[in-house]
Amino acid sequence: MALEEVLKLWTSYLASGVEGVAGLIIAFAALQATMRTIGVFFSSYKNAGHMQEPQPERIRLRLGRWLALALEFELGADILRTAIAPTWNEIGQLAAIATIRTLLNYFLQKEIDRAAQRQPSSPDTSSPPPTTKGPNSIMREL
Repeated sequence: MALEEVLKLWTSYLASGVEGVAGLIIAFAALQATMRTIGVFFSSYKNAGHMQEPQPERIRLRLGRWLALALEFELGADILRTAIAPTWNEIGQLAAIATIRTLLNYFLQKEIDRAAQRQPSSPDTSSPPPTTKGPNSIMREL
């Protein structure tokens, strides 16, 4: 097998692995959001007399942050696949997918930033902080 074929094969495996990580992030984030939502339904609000961000908004914000991180991983996989795309047609399709994911991430991040500004002064430290940084800096902060 030629070196070029080996590199294409490994790059394909790497892209699939990165997509798998994104899938795991989405699965765990959805599970976390589901469990917290169920918890909201079955518990009374703590500190009812204090001005506090509604629980559904906090759950939504946390889920949005994790989805933004997953989109970054998906975009990374798209970049890897572009390196091994043999035809201009495939490169065009990957470019369209990457553009859509980038736009989704941009607007999701804007919504996260707006929601984070509405948060009370004591932020929830169990979720990633609002950021427009790349996935490497986000992972260091987790």
